[in-house]
Amino acid sequence: MENSQFLVAEFSLGCLALFLLIKLAIVIWWKPRQITNHFKAQGITGPPHKLLFGNSIEYGKLMNAETSKPMKLSHNIVPRVQPHYHYWSKIYGPNFLMWFGPSPMLFVGSWELGKQVLGDKLGNFGKPLSNQLLKDVLGDGLPVLNGEKWAHHRRIINPSFHIDKLKGMVSSMAESIGNMLEVWEKVVKSSCENEVDVSEEFNVLSSDIIARTAFGSNYLQGKHIFDVLAKVTSMTCKDTAKLIVPGYRYLPLKGNRDRWRMHREIKNSLKQLILNREKTGTNTNDLLGSMMNTVRELRNSENNAGLTTDEIIEECKTFFVTGQETTRNFMTYAIFLLAMHPEWQERARTEVLQVCGNCHPTFESQSKLKIVGMILNEVMRLYPTAVSVLREAHKDIILGDLSILAGTQIVFPLLALNHDIALWGEDASEFKPERFSQGLANAAKDDSALFIPFGYGLRICVGQNFAMLEAKIAISMILQRFSFVLSPAYVHAPTSFITLYPQHGVQIILQDLHTTADD
Repeated sequence: MENSQFLVAEFSLGCLALFLLIKLAIVIWWKPRQITNHFKAQGITGPPHKLLFGNSIEYGKLMNAETSKPMKLSHNIVPRVQPHYHYWSKIYGPNFLMWFGPSPMLFVGSWELGKQVLGDKLGNFGKPLSNQLLKDVLGDGLPVLNGEKWAHHRRIINPSFHIDKLKGMVSSMAESIGNMLEVWEKVVKSSCENEVDVSEEFNVLSSDIIARTAFGSNYLQGKHIFDVLAKVTSMTCKDTAKLIVPGYRYLPLKGNRDRWRMHREIKNSLKQLILNREKTGTNTNDLLGSMMNTVRELRNSENNAGLTTDEIIEECKTFFVTGQETTRNFMTYAIFLLAMHPEWQERARTEVLQVCGNCHPTFESQSKLKIVGMILNEVMRLYPTAVSVLREAHKDIILGDLSILAGTQIVFPLLALNHDIALWGEDASEFKPERFSQGLANAAKDDSALFIPFGYGLRICVGQNFAMLEAKIAISMILQRFSFVLSPAYVHAPTSFITLYPQHGVQIILQDLHTTADD
């Protein structure tokens, strides 16, 4: 009897093991083979698929080869930042298939298909459904949501970025920027070198501005929460190679335990802050208050159709990570390019002084800064914060002449397209803000080109006006008080993880214009 039970159990375990082995073989071998042949029949090839890892090892080697050394001082940064696309597109053409582990990624090097994918209103394309790493970094908020849940969150968050709300944020932005510039003045007076790393300076500044605009009177509490969130985000970015291994994130290792502890601290602190506001009924105009007001109105009118406390927490985390990283790097590269091109720095300063004098820019005056606007657009073209735009086909669909299978991730290499001479002319990798003098629609050489630094279609970035407002005010206030050049210590090494950033910072030498004028 016992022997027969043992044999049944042994047989059952053997069947289970065989089932799991077959399923694994389908995922790592049979399915990739089918998908590869499906696209090959349509003329789309790419680097050969490897078991388990796909092309991720080759991708890593290409990236490591570039990030291990700096590049010459040039704006032709595609070979360094997107070496995989630069290398494989020369072999397989602008459209090719690569594999990131078991995930097929179709790179598309033209905008003809981009408008159809990014302009989709039917839910055929969306953000990847199973990208846990992206959620680890960005939070489970608006940028990673799809369908009705995304639409519902967007409806609630939109009012937080209306013009009347942005007008109320200008004073908070100017206060934070003014505090930073006072520190810079002390550096100039006390140091012979007058050097600052604007990447680090803007890291602190953007965090400070987001804490003020998101939490208002709870600014210090919010700043502490965001400081912890910055640490856990940095840890996640450093451990990317480990976290993409299935199951690694659940192992009780020290790095994972530290992340779990910090996530609990962030969640508990934000939950307490939200509950305190709900208990007191505080009505504020900061981003958290605006979001809670909208939620309260919807709960009263639509049968509790608001957001849960956990969902509000995730949106707060998302706002910090996306807002802090994008504006930090956006402003860093703006100062870098103005330091490299003193003639445009002077043109921008002249405009700022004509429009604003020595007063802080206002919401109304910043809209009159046309040259500054042209410069910022060219910054986002040459050094876009997001170097690629990613969508996933949520069902089998025909895209142009291509048959796309559900689950295929479609990648538009934004950086490479922004530097494409066929779209932008022979000077595509040169800093020429004048290309935007006749507006965004007339900036490119080819009418098919898209300039989408904040996305396209329904999913255009909800915070784009916030980012542009912050950048215009910061750049204007800096130009009013300082001139600057690149430091000899600067090493040109743009690189990308989630956003484009300078690997070794951006060091500049400051000259206080007020001191010069007094002398």
